[in-house]
Amino acid sequence: MLRSLAFCIGATFLLRLGNSATGVLLSLLLAHLNRVNPEGAGLGATTVGLLAAAFYFPELLGAPLMGALSDQYGRRPFMIAGPIFGGLAVQLIGWPGLVIAMAAGRVLEGFSTASSAPSTLSFLSAATSSEPALRARAMSWYQIATVGGITGGFIIAGLIWQALQQMAFLVVTAIYVLSLVGFAQVRDTPGPAEDGDSLVHPNPLAHFALLGQHPRLLRFAPAWLLVNTILGAWLIQSTLQLTGEPRAGQHLAGALSGAGLSAAFAFFGIAFLAGIYVWGIVMNKWSKMLVMAITISGIFVSALALALMNHTAGGGNRLFLLGVLFALGVVIASGFTPAALAYLADLSEDVAQARGAVMGLYSVMLGLGQVIGAALGGPFAEGIDVLGLSLPGGVDGLLILTFLLAIAALGAVGIMWRFEGLKTPLPPTPSPARGGGE
Repeated sequence: MLRSLAFCIGATFLLRLGNSATGVLLSLLLAHLNRVNPEGAGLGATTVGLLAAAFYFPELLGAPLMGALSDQYGRRPFMIAGPIFGGLAVQLIGWPGLVIAMAAGRVLEGFSTASSAPSTLSFLSAATSSEPALRARAMSWYQIATVGGITGGFIIAGLIWQALQQMAFLVVTAIYVLSLVGFAQVRDTPGPAEDGDSLVHPNPLAHFALLGQHPRLLRFAPAWLLVNTILGAWLIQSTLQLTGEPRAGQHLAGALSGAGLSAAFAFFGIAFLAGIYVWGIVMNKWSKMLVMAITISGIFVSALALALMNHTAGGGNRLFLLGVLFALGVVIASGFTPAALAYLADLSEDVAQARGAVMGLYSVMLGLGQVIGAALGGPFAEGIDVLGLSLPGGVDGLLILTFLLAIAALGAVGIMWRFEGLKTPLPPTPSPARGGGE
């Protein structure tokens, strides 16, 4: 089982590496097509936005269904389907150079993540059901593989494009093939509550819908959604705010060049990955509720450090100390996702026969957070009026939004903590008749 866990996490890293690299290569390809054909239509910012939506909507809508289907037909086929979808997507995106083919490729990429994430998390949950310490480490390593793969894709995409141009898509195809080989090595063994006679519902959509009757899941969803909304707002808006037009009184607004932005993201990524690794070691010693509350406090620490940086002129020791404080906040906050994944895996024990549907919530919360973060981040970054108060825009606007969402997330964790002792399983649902008997 440890061998299967290692192959599963390694294949996840390669899959995320391929997904991320493909997205960057698509942007580079569009820029290349615009240079060689400046009169061409349909390759501007609107096209980029539509192609991004073509990825996120299949992921958001497909993950619940794929997770429920993996409960009925096994996890391994859906793990393997992830790199297959990704490999097909690369062929459509990289070679024809047609917008319609690119859009189809992005849709397949969305289904790649929608297929692999719930089934992979379901496997990790089932494989570690009797070992809480191993579960904590597995979920941390899954998150390291995810973040590391996405970061690695950004790094390698530019290098292989510069060296190979459109042939770079062949390299990504090879990455997907390696991911496929890794997932094929996983040996998935159903647990005692996951035999064929214990399906929650024969209809996969109804199978997933029944989870809405699980009180612990319903109490958990707001906290995770709020944290993902914070992440989404910064991922979508930070580049524009840090490299765009300067704002009076805000030293971070427009302060970074392209190289400076890359260095800042690298600094953030290193602190984030280091934090996940540390939390993977210590997380099992504390309650998941306590870990989530502590990690949300890290959001306040890092946001406070950014606020002070934004209003600190010049450099020197003070700015260095604020950078250390920001990194400390990131290290603390990075433990939220592995803690949330481990908690979600614990909840799946209430309905072990529906693990895929439960773990599909990971992609749902992540996708919704991106959408809501984009919707809220824009107005706060531009500056809005709330209750007669005119709020500043720019980096300060994003920080105000961060503090508000973090307070709400902390309150949501408090509600979860209040009811932690109440474990209410799903209402019993008759299994489909087999062989005419009950």
